[in-house]
Amino acid sequence: MKVRRPELVLAGAVALCLPMVPGILDGAVGVTTALVRFLVALLACWVAGAVLTALLDRYSEQARRNQIVRAIEEAQQAALQRAQADAAARAAAPDGAGPGTF
Repeated sequence: MKVRRPELVLAGAVALCLPMVPGILDGAVGVTTALVRFLVALLACWVAGAVLTALLDRYSEQARRNQIVRAIEEAQQAALQRAQADAAARAAAPDGAGPGTF
């Protein structure tokens, strides 16, 4: 599972475990228990980050694809209009010579 910003995943796991710090300092929560809880929080944040990354990648890929298709269609339309303008200019020329011919 790919995560684009692993430092945010680590920050999220730390934020989830911050309420546990006073318990660790008082001795109410053991070090092993705190470590297991941190690893579980890290795993949960990693999975959430991977899901969010996949979701954002999917939508951004669709948006890029739509933008490329729109640009291609606009270029085809412009080329068609230029070809029609050139054909009209050739038809209007008295000797059949179009623009750009000598």
